[in-house]
Amino acid sequence: MGAFAPGKQGSSRAGTATSRDVARVANVSLATVSLVLNGRAQHHRLSEATEARVRSAAASLGYAPNHAARSLRRQRTNTLTFMTTDLGNRYFAEVATAADEAARERGYVVNIVAARGVDAEAAAIERLHAGASDGLVVHGGSDRVTAALAGIVRRGMACVVLQDPGAAGTTPCVRVDIAQGGLLATRHLLALGHRRIAHITDQRMLGQIVNERLQGYHQALEEAGIPFDPTCVIAGENSFAGGDAAMRALLARPGAHPSAVFVFNDQMAIGGLHAIAALGMRVPQDMAVVGFDGTDLGAVSIPELTTIDHPRRELGRLATMALVDQLEGKDVPAMQVLPVRLLVRRSCGFAG
Repeated sequence: MGAFAPGKQGSSRAGTATSRDVARVANVSLATVSLVLNGRAQHHRLSEATEARVRSAAASLGYAPNHAARSLRRQRTNTLTFMTTDLGNRYFAEVATAADEAARERGYVVNIVAARGVDAEAAAIERLHAGASDGLVVHGGSDRVTAALAGIVRRGMACVVLQDPGAAGTTPCVRVDIAQGGLLATRHLLALGHRRIAHITDQRMLGQIVNERLQGYHQALEEAGIPFDPTCVIAGENSFAGGDAAMRALLARPGAHPSAVFVFNDQMAIGGLHAIAALGMRVPQDMAVVGFDGTDLGAVSIPELTTIDHPRRELGRLATMALVDQLEGKDVPAMQVLPVRLLVRRSCGFAG
């Protein structure tokens, strides 16, 4: 993968244009340029037309404030922001904890912001201003989040995104090979003899640019010569209750029931196990189940959950290291991809 360095994105003129050039082209004062590009235009009641003119001039000149360089001229907050959608989810808690530990090793502290849902996440990002925090780590993937990130990057905020395959070249990204996980999960079920395999996804994935779990699921079915059946895919809220409700809705659909299901994550999968038991069915005899994330929840579920495991703590650590390196003016990889592995337990019939 390529490297991402502060001040190197944008047109070839980036790094040569100055705020004075922007002021001249936009026919405004230097103070106005500073207010607009640091996200304070509304606080000082600048008109939308003035703000648009300044941003247009900055874009045409390839100018963006360099947060890392500016930090050398001012007192850093030594504070990073880690934005998550759900701290109640064990996966997010593990990633955020590792991010906090890595930040402290580098002399920073982390503010953890919970913003549930894409709209709330985008709104929280848009409220961030350079100066309140030195940088941001956030899960990406949706159009709203991508647009919000572009706005704060223009204002000089250093950012790293998690799990966004489309981020490379614009914002450094650290992710796991989710599509490979979907492929391994579905292949495993196929190898056990299942032919009608369902997939339960997070309803927020319906608005995402890419659904990598679904891609892996599709690929495995295609390899096995099994036509994709859209009635075997259902979306639910990313929670224990959401997994329970999605499983009940799946099993209530007319026609032949699936004999196996690949679920978005361990949290939803455990909710699904509860629904299966409540409906008088058995796992894995009546329904085999595979989760995703490898959290310790799956080791204590009944039965123990087969899952796609990946290095969650390493994800948080690498994201923080990339963010701090960016702040310190170092080149960082545009994309870092961590591997996944299949962890087989009893929910698919393993009896060892």
